[in-house]
Amino acid sequence: MNNLTELFTSWHIIRWMGFMAFFFFTMSLAYGMLGRFKKFKKKKALFNWIHISSSWAGVLTVLVHMLTLLINHYQPYKVVEIFIPFTSHYMRVASALGIIAFFLFLLVVFTSDVLMSKLKRTTWKTIHLLVFPSWLFMLAHSIWMGTDTRTWWGLAVYLGATAIVLTLFAFYQWEHRKHTVSARG
Repeated sequence: MNNLTELFTSWHIIRWMGFMAFFFFTMSLAYGMLGRFKKFKKKKALFNWIHISSSWAGVLTVLVHMLTLLINHYQPYKVVEIFIPFTSHYMRVASALGIIAFFLFLLVVFTSDVLMSKLKRTTWKTIHLLVFPSWLFMLAHSIWMGTDTRTWWGLAVYLGATAIVLTLFAFYQWEHRKHTVSARG
């Protein structure tokens, strides 16, 4: 980079906001799972605060990521291409995965923060579990469209995040099964 202004081109803002959204949503998912572990019972309130805060930070950064596409000179998007899946002229499926991931995350965040008290617990929980396919769609979108996927550090970010999410998910499943078996026996 020749100067500091190159850091603030629309292309760089799109990239960094995409990475930030990925980071925040991964953080939200991780802390959401950590808050369910019995071992961290005393930290549940802190983990829940991080979970909620990072999910809203993810929503805001992904909105900046999406809206900056409108002013990108290299590959400009139209409003309809940003908010309606499979309408993009550029990398149609990969773009659609990002849009679908965004709306699923938004649904989860909205139902958790606005509608949770109005929904049945089972309905809320079913909607909340949409965070997992949403995160997978976001990961696929990031890897497929991300220009940094071909760098060692970009790949390290995606692999590291995947390892964290899969490990926490596996431990959560193990703890849940262990608790279910001990409750029966």
